[in-house]
Amino acid sequence: MAEVEISRDGGVMTITLNRPDVLNALNASVHAQLFSAFEQAKDPSVRAVIITGAGRGFCVGQDLQEFRSGAGDVAENLRRNYHRNVLAIRALEKPVIAAVNGPAAGAGLSLALACDVRIASSDASFVPAFINIGLIPDSGGTWLAHRLLGTPRALEWFTTGRRVGADEARTMGVVSEVAPAAEFEARMHEVGAYFAAMPTRAFWQTKRLLDAAETSTFEEQLELEAAAQAEQVKTDDFREGVTAFLEKRDPVFTGAPRARVHPISLVVTDDLRRWRLTTLLRHVLVLPHLIALLIWGTAAGPVVIAGWFVALVRGELPERMHRWLAAYLRYQTQVEAYSTLAADPFPSFRVKDYPIDLAFAPREPQQRWTVLLRVLLAIPALVFATALGYVASLVSILVWIVALCTGRSPRGMRDLLAYSLRFRAQTFGYLMLLTSSYPTLASD
Repeated sequence: MAEVEISRDGGVMTITLNRPDVLNALNASVHAQLFSAFEQAKDPSVRAVIITGAGRGFCVGQDLQEFRSGAGDVAENLRRNYHRNVLAIRALEKPVIAAVNGPAAGAGLSLALACDVRIASSDASFVPAFINIGLIPDSGGTWLAHRLLGTPRALEWFTTGRRVGADEARTMGVVSEVAPAAEFEARMHEVGAYFAAMPTRAFWQTKRLLDAAETSTFEEQLELEAAAQAEQVKTDDFREGVTAFLEKRDPVFTGAPRARVHPISLVVTDDLRRWRLTTLLRHVLVLPHLIALLIWGTAAGPVVIAGWFVALVRGELPERMHRWLAAYLRYQTQVEAYSTLAADPFPSFRVKDYPIDLAFAPREPQQRWTVLLRVLLAIPALVFATALGYVASLVSILVWIVALCTGRSPRGMRDLLAYSLRFRAQTFGYLMLLTSSYPTLASD
């Protein structure tokens, strides 16, 4: 029997921790299965995710039996297992509901706090158990509890380790609802269905904006809201919502992302802030990424050639090859965005979401004759992409000067850099057979 079970009911995916004999304590196997479940939850047909526990417990954190021979490298265990799973929850672009059916303790509490919505059974309890064995909260618990409760209340709770029942958890704001134990499973599915019927993209943008609000000034938050709203009004859900309102009926949302004119699109969530110190040292700071990009690019060359031969035979690029090359192109775009000051945060060496990032439509079949002639067909786009690259280099110098003086990038200059990045990514994606669509001059 799987230690993590996955079930589907329409657009709702339920992920059940299934070690009831140990109150669903976490070990390496459970972490691996959880991460796999979160990967499956990225499927667009999944509109909401429920995380719950089998038996009488939600999750009591780390299975200490795993540490019988010693704790080993605890920091590496956290990074490899706990961190990637709580980050996967936060990154899911759909509602994630913790259905806390019983005790949630230690890292199990952190797991619940990482979710967007928490509901509890009357049998549930919440225990930040770390202090009781001489440890400190981990798995993001301090950050999450601070945001949810404020520093004084989070500090009191985490440093006493006291058990909080379901009703007190609702009063504190840890959970939004408590249901009788006998009715909890039915209520859990009702809540999942409710969130699955919501406009998923709007939920995700709201979640992202609230996270950003922790560090943004009011003016910066206004800019982020304006950019996100401009994206939302182009979605089918917005049109459906307005139409349903005018027709005096309930809307039927799909959560589909906005329609785009090209399978490779640029996603811009940059807030125009530029830290002066990293701006000054940008061309030094980017050197490790340029070296990594050179190494990855050297490996990508033979993969592209092999993909060309495979696509000639099969009429499409293999799925794994498509994912690997898409990751390379995303990384290249993120590094170029950082180096040209189109975005500010230092990129990750593991490809993750970034203020200027690429989104890819699903892999598609390709006509063999266009594969055969791909290099020749791409020449006009390559010429224009090269010219745009020179323009972007000049603009980035101007942005560098302005950002040193003001700590911000002018919007028009950032948008021009983004346009160059988008067209260049579409050109390289066309050459690498990631798409059969020719690069577009449209700005979207």
